[in-house]
Amino acid sequence: MAILQDQTLEFRNLGRLDWDAAAREQERVAEALTRGECPATVLFVEHDPVYTYGLRFRRENFRLRFDPAQSSYCGVPVRRAFRGGELTHHGPGQLVVYPIMCLARGGHTLRRLIDLYQDIVIEVLRELRIAGFARPDAIGVWTERGKIASIGVGLRRGVTRNGFAINVSVDSKAFEPIVPCGRPEPIANINDFVTNPQAAIRDPQSAIKRISVDDVRALVEKHFIRLGTAFLPRREDILP
Repeated sequence: MAILQDQTLEFRNLGRLDWDAAAREQERVAEALTRGECPATVLFVEHDPVYTYGLRFRRENFRLRFDPAQSSYCGVPVRRAFRGGELTHHGPGQLVVYPIMCLARGGHTLRRLIDLYQDIVIEVLRELRIAGFARPDAIGVWTERGKIASIGVGLRRGVTRNGFAINVSVDSKAFEPIVPCGRPEPIANINDFVTNPQAAIRDPQSAIKRISVDDVRALVEKHFIRLGTAFLPRREDILP
């Protein structure tokens, strides 16, 4: 738990959890926050395999035949999420971050929230010596090898839902049956960058230092505290 300005920010790791259970927990926390019964909370989760899409459904993002009346695609559950953004995949090896926070009256727009999330991811990557960057024409974070983090935000009664997902060692083949976020481009993982070719020649066993989801979670928490200080509103500025 961290104190930012006069706001308390709690971090909770839900571990491995299916998407439906995580969605219920998001709503439970959001309702409690709305009633003033809990602090702003950041939920960390590693999902069982699932495809999710935002408020705009586009059939063409499914590369194979998909019947919207069905609840699965390629044997994987499909869910509609309360967020912007298009179709994506969540699965083991991906850290999903759900910040549930009140926004202030005026000034704090969803665009600023998205910028905050992008900045947090870029700082996490920088600490891992990976060059990440945002694009002016899209939402998310990219590397030279492809997109490494997706962002989708929902807002109801001044309280945020959903958030961002960082690929650590997720199965990139799971993205092949879809057009991720409506953009046909490569998917990158943090662990794509940890192999040292020169070290591999000398000692193959020590050439790879695998980064875990928990390693990345600790870095997200660190940079969320640092960057979130300037973002979270004071209590008197919070929407009712």
